[in-house]
Amino acid sequence: MKISIGKFKIIKYITLIIFILFQIYLIFIKKHYALDFEIYPNAVPSPNIFWNNIIGQTFIAERDNLARIDLMLGTHERINNKDVFFELWEIEDERKLVVKKVFNASTVKNNLYYPIEFKPIKKSRHKKYYFILYSPESTPENSISIWMNEKDIYRFGECYFNHNAQRGDLNFRVYSKRPIYCELGRVVRNYSGILGNKLFLILTIIFFEIIQILFLAKLIDLVYYSLRKNE
Repeated sequence: MKISIGKFKIIKYITLIIFILFQIYLIFIKKHYALDFEIYPNAVPSPNIFWNNIIGQTFIAERDNLARIDLMLGTHERINNKDVFFELWEIEDERKLVVKKVFNASTVKNNLYYPIEFKPIKKSRHKKYYFILYSPESTPENSISIWMNEKDIYRFGECYFNHNAQRGDLNFRVYSKRPIYCELGRVVRNYSGILGNKLFLILTIIFFEIIQILFLAKLIDLVYYSLRKNE
């Protein structure tokens, strides 16, 4: 069935509009995990998490939509298979449990970050939180630990053992969910000169978006005229 030039142009423009709207959705609307801050480097493992041992850390969320915390866990190069519980508490005016998760120690990879994902907390910016790890069924020979630094490397929070403040800080990352365009400032802040200019990055993105649109338009033309030639 032949498609007239007029119908082809309509199909072409609709396709390009859908593509542009999809790109706008990905950049300005769809939310992705974005790193807010990381407490690093690691130095020593914490006490093992077993029986009544509870390891925790307080921190202040830098942005709204707090949605993920990565923990650098250690297995002591052995297979551990007990359940580990993670709780996240908001500790502003009154203490409130906002997240509770459970994972099996067998899913932990030694000396790597383990992600704890949860439904974004909308109004989390500048609020203080306290996360804890505990595992009542674990034993000294079947338990994990979390890496930490013996120095106070994070000034907005403290490390806790059995709810008692300790010197040092745990190694963790905090993420919020937000659109890609919100990340442009963070992308360029580690560069100097023109590469550290946010406007230059925006213009670069616009340039490549235009190139993609022109390429797609040309590809649609090639497909159409190739099909007409074979009719």
